[in-house]
Amino acid sequence: MSHRLSSLVRRSGMLLGASLLAATTALHAQTVPAPPIGTQEGGTGSTPTTEAPPTTDGSATPQSEVTQQGDIVVTALKRSTSIQQTPISISAVTADSLVRQNITDSNALGRVAPSLVVNEGANGGSRVIIRNLYATGEPLVGLYYDEVPLSGTGGVSNDAGATLPGLRLFDVERAEVLRGPQGTLYGASSMGGTIRVIFAKPKLDRYEGAIDGQTSSIDGSGGAFGYQMNGMVNLPIVDGAAAARVVGFYEKQPGFIDNSLLGVRNINDAESFGGRATVRIKPLDTITLDLLGVYQKRTGARSDWNYTNYQLTGRRYDQQVLIRQPQTDELALFGATLNWDFGFATLTATGSYSKRNLEYSFDYTPFFARYQTTNDTRGLTPTYTGAGTAIPGFARFQEDCVAGYIQRATCDGAGYQALVNSYGNQSTYQPQSNETTTEEVRLADDANALKWTVGVYHSYRKNLTRSILERADPVTGFQNYPNGFANGTALIVGVNSTGLDRTIDDRLEQFAGFAELTWDITDRLSATGGARYFKYKKRTTAEVVVPSYIAGNRRQAPQTARGDETGSLLKFGVDYTVNRDVMFYATAAQGYRPGGVNQALGLPSYATTYESDSVWSYEAGVKTSWLDRKLIVNLDAFRMDWDGMQISASFNNAFGFITNSSSAARIQGIELDTSVYPVDRLSFRLSGSYIDAKLRGDQGLPAGITQCPVPFVPGTTGCATLAAGRKGDTIPYSPKWTIQGSADYSVPLPNDLEAIYHADLAYRSKSLTTYDLPRFAAAYPNGPAGTPGGAALYTLPGFATVGLRMGLEKDGGRWGVYLFANNVFNTLGLTALTNGQASATQLSQRYNGQLIRPNFVQTAPPRVIGIQATARFR
Repeated sequence: MSHRLSSLVRRSGMLLGASLLAATTALHAQTVPAPPIGTQEGGTGSTPTTEAPPTTDGSATPQSEVTQQGDIVVTALKRSTSIQQTPISISAVTADSLVRQNITDSNALGRVAPSLVVNEGANGGSRVIIRNLYATGEPLVGLYYDEVPLSGTGGVSNDAGATLPGLRLFDVERAEVLRGPQGTLYGASSMGGTIRVIFAKPKLDRYEGAIDGQTSSIDGSGGAFGYQMNGMVNLPIVDGAAAARVVGFYEKQPGFIDNSLLGVRNINDAESFGGRATVRIKPLDTITLDLLGVYQKRTGARSDWNYTNYQLTGRRYDQQVLIRQPQTDELALFGATLNWDFGFATLTATGSYSKRNLEYSFDYTPFFARYQTTNDTRGLTPTYTGAGTAIPGFARFQEDCVAGYIQRATCDGAGYQALVNSYGNQSTYQPQSNETTTEEVRLADDANALKWTVGVYHSYRKNLTRSILERADPVTGFQNYPNGFANGTALIVGVNSTGLDRTIDDRLEQFAGFAELTWDITDRLSATGGARYFKYKKRTTAEVVVPSYIAGNRRQAPQTARGDETGSLLKFGVDYTVNRDVMFYATAAQGYRPGGVNQALGLPSYATTYESDSVWSYEAGVKTSWLDRKLIVNLDAFRMDWDGMQISASFNNAFGFITNSSSAARIQGIELDTSVYPVDRLSFRLSGSYIDAKLRGDQGLPAGITQCPVPFVPGTTGCATLAAGRKGDTIPYSPKWTIQGSADYSVPLPNDLEAIYHADLAYRSKSLTTYDLPRFAAAYPNGPAGTPGGAALYTLPGFATVGLRMGLEKDGGRWGVYLFANNVFNTLGLTALTNGQASATQLSQRYNGQLIRPNFVQTAPPRVIGIQATARFR
């Protein structure tokens, strides 16, 4: 441990402990009956139960197991089952485990389950990856807030999978991570798996409350402190018949990224607030109605930074761009779930409405600055010396100018040059909204040898996106629009220095019918079959009010493109229970996600649409417990064949679009999840995955689209950049190894006090950021100004983060005070990398008199040290 870390820890009064293995405390369970409606497992700040639940043979569960985790009932199969008797790969994490690891947001769930990677995006939201299924487009992992599915916003690149919202994890019962395709029960965009956050339900017979507060400091913030407050109150309305549960939160996060070009520090500080209200109504023992309302809002800023500058100077977390890049992310969600027990089966009907507003800005200066004879880029881009008539888009400019659309003195090369010069430092402002309604009705029975679930599903999603390229103030870095513009102000070419104004109205409607049956052939052997019929319809309308001539497009009246598809998904499974401690299972299942319509500017018409992609997955696993359930070992092996992969390309090396890969991919691996309870009050957990994800053939662009040169030559138009993979290439952002580990220990003290100690570790191995690494590495054999080149430009190094927590609790956790540290060793963990040398939109930087385009990275947060206090009231 470094001297600096030691001094920080001593100043915080923290005892690091000895030999505490790291990671999460995920929960395993033996067969237990489902809890009655109105109860919950592990509410806010709860401590593990101290009363052993019964096992299947009537004996008591070992106290050591109960102390750390207890028996967990999950609803991954849309009916209640014990996690150890659920024949799929699943991890479940209770509220207590989340609290012990200081996990307050769903973006941190990558620390708790094998093969799960959550990468926060530079433009807001996150991309969730399970089992190394990585690609742009619709999400590959389903995200559910209880019964409500959530999606990202598509934007101009249709990459809704990159902007999944983060969910607050205060006062939840558990989080479930289902690995492998969940197509029959969860439908589209669950190809890699599904994450379900199950919130705590109102209790009908008691008043209770909880409060949680913490303050912390993050490395690189210059001593600034962050803080957050969470609160919950449960209020019976009619004893035994109706109750409400209200949750609220506020969080202020200090920033740790600077912008030395603008002279601004801590630009990525963030503020979040919101809450959740739930009402449970139970007029009869057989009927339960749950109502849900959620609101959360976050304001912050883009958080990627100049990695090349760090390699040269050692300066971390310096963004170095010429504009400010603020972000706002707002989510409102309303839902209702009705459960009606008819005796022979239970009817479940759910409906929801959600609206998400995501706004962000990002720098587009380099795309225009290379053609400017004068600009405000402080000498960071070369001055253009060519003729105005040679700038891309001159012919279309002249056409609109002669028609009187452009307010320019002349319509010749000089007039075009004057227009391009007027752009100055250009920033893209991109507000997006996503409105989604969903309805599902299903009927299920699990009381007999034939267990079944049948249902229908419908959803309608409307994505609205506007893209405005507008001049940014060269001193403050703030974009002129929307600053200083009245809402609804029309933008005109040549006025307000607007470089682009376009809108996209993208609508996706989905219908499905599904059924899944499990037949208990004997008391040990069961077989499962499932099917889902789906249909989706896509309609996309785009309009270009102000064209970007340099990008190769023109004014465009509203134009609509449509697509639709029908299909089916299948699932087969078998499981065999040897005894209460051993179960084998095997499954074969399909998953898919919808296709869509591209909106890249100037893209040829035959490449505007792309089709759905799908996987077949084959899995075998075993769930076991040993030594009177003091050791739990779960192991699975799988293979996934991915066809029609949706992959990302870039038209004119600037505007992203999606196409289907000409090559399939094969992903295969193994996953391990173990827990051991050697003595009372001590537990260890170790989980991990090894996954190999490779192409089975060569990739290419759609016929008729020319590949841009590599390295990219500025000014080249009418081409597309695709890091086309070759047979045997590894899928980008696919670490072969992930490891999670944890240790928990508690010591009873006098006066009903208890000291608790926790440590956790999360590791992911190195991964690549592009296909066909040898070709791209050869194009850049040396990095900028002596930085590493070749393969290093496209490789994310492996990294591990360690978390520690210790505290003092009273009366079984009724109140507690804790010290914690996340990323204890201040590891620099790269999660995404943009190669500036291959980008037409990356700002040049001057190093030793040489202009180069540096690499920008997104990284895991640096070290956080803080103190937390919690209390529960009844």
